Amino acid sequence: MARFNCFALLAVLLLGITACGSKPVMNINSSAPPAVVKGEDDMRRAILTALQRRQWTVERADRGQIMAQYTRRGHQADITIPYTASTYAIQYRDSHNLDYHDGTIHRAYNKWVRKLDRTIQQELRRPSLPTPQ
Repeated sequence: MARFNCFALLAVLLLGITACGSKPVMNINSSAPPAVVKGEDDMRRAILTALQRRQWTVERADRGQIMAQYTRRGHQADITIPYTASTYAIQYRDSHNLDYHDGTIHRAYNKWVRKLDRTIQQELRRPSLPTPQ
């Protein structure tokens, strides 16, 4: 009986460890702080600057939508960022080596997306440079 209890405890521990690595995929829907809504070009600039600061690679930057990729230590995440003058979203598109399965993914992905969101918010709060005359 003690042997069975040992195996059961080991199975529970292994299950707990694997559950800690995967989290539900985080998709962010956000908006610019009301005081800083400036326009679609400013939103685009803030997103592109944040992607660059966080070392994401921009794959496509169409009007109203940006596609980007982040690669780190053999892991890769692909996202789409649709945006308007006052809103943006960070949406999961694809990944490699991040254990995506049925809406869950390695927790590192969510960390990368949260950091990107914070950086976009910081960029939106930065004062704009005056328009050259």
